[in-house]
Amino acid sequence: MTTDAAARAYLDHYLDRKGDPEFAVMLEGPWGSGKSHFFDHYFKARHAAAVAKDPKAKEEIRVSLFGISDLGEISSLIFAKAHPWVSGKAAKVVNTLVSKAISFASVATDPKENEKLVHQMMVSLDGRVLVFDDLERCPLPVVEVMGFINRFVEQDKLKVIVVASEDDIADAQLEDYKERKEKLIGKTIRVGSEPGAVLDAFSAELTMPEAKAAIVANRDAVLTIFTARDKPNFRSLRSILFDFDRVIELADAKLRGSADALGALLRYMVAIGMEYRCNTIDAEGLRTLTSDVELRLNLNSAPVSDGRVRGRELRELYPLVSWSDPVVPPEMLADMFASGTFDVAALDAHLLKHPLVVGPAAVPAWRAMWSWYDLGATDYAAVRATIVDQLAHRKIVHPGELLHVAGTSLRLLDLNDDLLGGVKPKVFFKAYLDDLEKTGALLPVPELFGIHAGSHAGMTYNEHDTKAFAEIHGLVSAASARALQRKMKTESSNLLKRLQTEPNDGSPLHEWGLAEGNFGGVAILHDIAVGDMADLLLVDSRFNDVLMAALSTRYERTSGDNRSARPGGTSHWLSSVVTRITPCVVARSCPRSA
Repeated sequence: MTTDAAARAYLDHYLDRKGDPEFAVMLEGPWGSGKSHFFDHYFKARHAAAVAKDPKAKEEIRVSLFGISDLGEISSLIFAKAHPWVSGKAAKVVNTLVSKAISFASVATDPKENEKLVHQMMVSLDGRVLVFDDLERCPLPVVEVMGFINRFVEQDKLKVIVVASEDDIADAQLEDYKERKEKLIGKTIRVGSEPGAVLDAFSAELTMPEAKAAIVANRDAVLTIFTARDKPNFRSLRSILFDFDRVIELADAKLRGSADALGALLRYMVAIGMEYRCNTIDAEGLRTLTSDVELRLNLNSAPVSDGRVRGRELRELYPLVSWSDPVVPPEMLADMFASGTFDVAALDAHLLKHPLVVGPAAVPAWRAMWSWYDLGATDYAAVRATIVDQLAHRKIVHPGELLHVAGTSLRLLDLNDDLLGGVKPKVFFKAYLDDLEKTGALLPVPELFGIHAGSHAGMTYNEHDTKAFAEIHGLVSAASARALQRKMKTESSNLLKRLQTEPNDGSPLHEWGLAEGNFGGVAILHDIAVGDMADLLLVDSRFNDVLMAALSTRYERTSGDNRSARPGGTSHWLSSVVTRITPCVVARSCPRSA
């Protein structure tokens, strides 16, 4: 890779020399390596120096070959750049007319010769520098394009620069490309911008002062993370930094007030963003990426069983990233990277419980204790006292929060700090859950025990991979399932009333999210009387197509899914409903019977 200084020096030599240029110069480098950044800055400085000497000095004519499907389009672009006072449409008209004139006069039959004549008739380019960018992204045969470019060098004696990524030239064209290159290109400069300079330039483009300040404060770390891969991609880095800027702009203002949180988020986003954009991890892999990357990492082309190994590779590749505590949950970053959108309300709810954002005193005790090692002695004593009190008075009723406290208590027990008053962990939490069941206080949260069984609120449970934690997790899972069954007995009557009121809306039967009043994947229908459901499914002895489709969707989505483990009575219930309504449809009459 040529240094920036050496590249500038050679380009100055080439562009300032008098007479026949004899050859073109190629700026070469992989996609995203910083060629365009180097190029823009070089010619901007060169033009400024030229204008200082001659106010009428003209800029280089730069043409992107990306998507060009006809050589005539290149002529039109050159004409438009050379004569900016003529609109692009007018340039195309001129080019078309000249092309037709040439064809009519039968001056040449070779399309390459025609292009040369069109070029001559369109515009005088004496003294102008032509730059042809994105050679490898032109759909035309590369030899044909290079032949067209060669005429500007050989016949018009113009200085020409070609910008390309040779790694992306199609294999089928490589041999012809190399042969043509020997005739056209006299010097190849493999160029890429200096990462620090590019980072500074990208930072200057951001809108949020806090984002710029975070980059300055974490500059060395960001550069280390960015260059960890063999082929750093500046376009990817720019996109990630703009996403970082956008998160800061949209999120709660408290995030902007925490330099530590911004630094941790910036380092995490650069690392995982580069992995995403180089296809080492896909969007689904990001959504299932827990905060402890060694637990589960679904990488492209990597079996799930390799998750721990690949997770360790990430930790070793990016040691400056706080993998154990991402400020923004990976699933939210997955949404942003994949679609450009994310749930701002959900993000704020997460941030306002994060100690780095609001301080340990303002977050729930279970959350502060999860990262107990970040607490000072005074804060730790206060949070510990709160946890002990909450456990003693059975105040923690969310299964995920309870599992976090269980995992933390196990880890601290190994460090001779007992939060459970000398009671063995399994015995303690068994008694705790029994008390919650007696009062009906335990919240049913079925989604905790499916694919997200190892984490809650974007954080992996401490001691998740130990036998002691697995036993407690099983107790909590079973108790939560029983709580869900009890709740569904009550909710079944509400669901029935809703379906009776809105018989043309079957979405609650298959959409997910108990909090939103949906029951997809949750066993509830067996608590509705067979006759009541039969009355809903038949209207004047005709099927209610909307509800029938909703039921079909419900069972298609939940088939084989352990999150929707249905009681044995459900199959019997469904069979009873079918038995009830089938003869009614046949007879076109169905007297109501309970």
